[in-house]
Amino acid sequence: LDYVRPYNHARGRRMADQKLRCKVVLKKNHLPVSKLLAKIRTAEELEHFNWQSLPESFALKPNRGFGGEGIVVVYARKKGRDDAWVKADGSLITVADLESHIQNILDGSFSLSNKPDTAFFEERLKLLKLFKPYTWKGIPDIRIIVFNRVPVMAMLRLPTKDSGGKANLHQGAIGVGIDM
Repeated sequence: LDYVRPYNHARGRRMADQKLRCKVVLKKNHLPVSKLLAKIRTAEELEHFNWQSLPESFALKPNRGFGGEGIVVVYARKKGRDDAWVKADGSLITVADLESHIQNILDGSFSLSNKPDTAFFEERLKLLKLFKPYTWKGIPDIRIIVFNRVPVMAMLRLPTKDSGGKANLHQGAIGVGIDM
């Protein structure tokens, strides 16, 4: 916080704390982002959502979520069922489960300040074969900390069984320092 508060403008922090807004800015600056599939902003939109419009695999996220909370990663549609998918851990998730989870997102259960939020679906990223031996059922990522436009630290975040396949350190992923 000694660095975040004084050196980052409120506007920049607001942008970074909203995944959908951040996605727009990154795309506008020609950086690749995962494809946005759908947004649900209200209970009415949830009630009328077309579940058949979702692909075989996807990620469901809260817009203002933090610490990896509220993210659901779906790997495949359950064979023979229109209302169920298989998650990363092999468990089933149904439309009813997703509706309940999205209602929690809309209510702000996963947002930084418990304020009402937006749920969104995006394409599920695929694992690069290079990382397969080092990760458990998830996608590793690289975090680079930049101070005054200079990269000062970097780490590779590796999903583990304890983190449920998420690359989030708060949930048990492993952070591996990168020698810059």
